[in-house]
Amino acid sequence: MPAALLDALVASAPDALYVVGHAGDIRFANPAALVVLGYESEAALLGRPSHATIHHMRPDGSPFAAEECPLLRTPLSGETVRVDEDWFVRSDGSLVAVAYASAPLELPDGRGAIVSFRDVGEQLRARQALAERLAEQARLEELEASRKRLVEVADQERRRLARDLHDGAQQELVHAVVSLQLARRRLDRDHAAAFAALDEGLAAVRSAIRDVRDLAQGIHPAVLSARGLSAAVEQLTARLSVAVTIDVLDDRLAAPVETAAYFVISECLTNVAKHARAASVAISARSSDGWLAVEVSDDGVGGAVPNGGSGLRGLADRVGAAGGTLEIDSPPGAGTRLRARIPLSGRDR
Repeated sequence: MPAALLDALVASAPDALYVVGHAGDIRFANPAALVVLGYESEAALLGRPSHATIHHMRPDGSPFAAEECPLLRTPLSGETVRVDEDWFVRSDGSLVAVAYASAPLELPDGRGAIVSFRDVGEQLRARQALAERLAEQARLEELEASRKRLVEVADQERRRLARDLHDGAQQELVHAVVSLQLARRRLDRDHAAAFAALDEGLAAVRSAIRDVRDLAQGIHPAVLSARGLSAAVEQLTARLSVAVTIDVLDDRLAAPVETAAYFVISECLTNVAKHARAASVAISARSSDGWLAVEVSDDGVGGAVPNGGSGLRGLADRVGAAGGTLEIDSPPGAGTRLRARIPLSGRDR
C-alpha cells in the first residue's frame, strides 16, 4: 500500500490513534487523537513520554504510577491490552474518559505499540444518568410501598384500638355506670351497699383511665408533646432492667421528627427487652447538617433480621416516609446497632 494512502487512511480514521516507541515516547498522533487530547498540533506531542504526558493521573487526582500502567506493558511484553474505561490527561490538565486498545508494533529500534482510543465520556454520563433515574425510580417505588404498608398498619392499629377500647375502657365504664346506678338506688335504704357500689364504680373508672392512658401512650406519649424527645426517652428507659447510657439532645425538634425518632428508640428498646438478652444499651440522638442521627446499640446476642419482623419493617417504613434512612448491623453474638437518619425538616427529601 502506498505510504500516502496509508497516511490518508490513518488521518481520516474516526478513532484516535497514537504510536509509542519502545522507550515509551510518543512517535505519532492522528488528528482525532489531537482533538480528544486537546492539542493543536502533532508536534506538541512528539517525543514526549506517553505515560507522563497523558496517563499519569487518576480521576481522583492521585498519581498513576508508571509501573502500574497497562499501556506500557505492550512494548515490554508484546501483549495486546484492551480497557473499556480509563482516563487520559488532556493538554489543559483535565481528564477525559476513554476506552482503548494497545497492540504491539514492530519499529526499527524495537517493539513499540499502537494505541487506538475514543472518548466515552458521553456514554459514561448517559450510563450514570440512567443509573440515577433507576435508583430514583426504585426509591420512589419503595417509598410508595412503605406508605401503603403504613396505611395498612394504621388500619390494623385502628382496629386494635377499637378492640382494646371495647374490651377494656368501655367495659370498665359500663361497669362504673352500673355500679353508680346501684349506689343511687341503695343510697336511701342501704348506705353500706351504696358505698360499696360507689367504691366499685370508682375502681372501674380508675381502671378505664389507666386503659385509656396506656392506649394514648402507645399512640403518642404526652411527655413527648409536652417536653420533647430527651424527656420521653428518659421515661422510656426508667423501667429497663439493663444499664442505659443516654446522649439525646435537649433541643425541641419538629413534631414529625421527634415522633419518628421516639418510635425508633421505643421499638429498639422493646426488642432489647424481649430478644437481646443484653446487659447494657446505649442511646444517642444528635443533630448535624440538617439531619437527626439516632443510634441504639446493645451488647446482646445479635442476629436481628432487618426484614424479619413487622416491628423493624414498620420502623423502616416510618423513617422512610419521613425522608430518612435506617441501617441495622446485628451479627450473631455481637449485639445489635441500629442507625436512623431523619431530615430535620420532617419532610421527604
